[in-house]
Amino acid sequence: MNRGVLVVLFSLIIGDAWAAASKSTEPVGSGKANGVWSVQATTSVGACSNLIPDSLVIVDNKISETTGTNVSVWGYIDETGAITARFTSSDEHVVRFHGRFRGSNGAGAWSSSTDLCGGSWRAVRQQ
Repeated sequence: MNRGVLVVLFSLIIGDAWAAASKSTEPVGSGKANGVWSVQATTSVGACSNLIPDSLVIVDNKISETTGTNVSVWGYIDETGAITARFTSSDEHVVRFHGRFRGSNGAGAWSSSTDLCGGSWRAVRQQ
């Protein structure tokens, strides 16, 4: 698949994910994202290994732990509830994760430039 088609598809995925996230009411910035979030990801472009974890543990608006995959993680949630994260496997496959947390839900898009694939994700805060 050529890169132009991938860019268009990723743009559509991101637009759908932002629309879904914006249906919730209140952003979770300023430490309100802290806790355990279960994550479900779907692939809509390409085929790649599962690098997105099953859950995220957020402390002080930073991702401190993940479960379900063996990846290193870097990520944070800003004051508006927007998340930016990167998951990297031991063999250097990378997934970038963007979206927004609002209330007890989150949604967004993910993409991998190393594997030319992408999709969307949804998260729910665990009580």
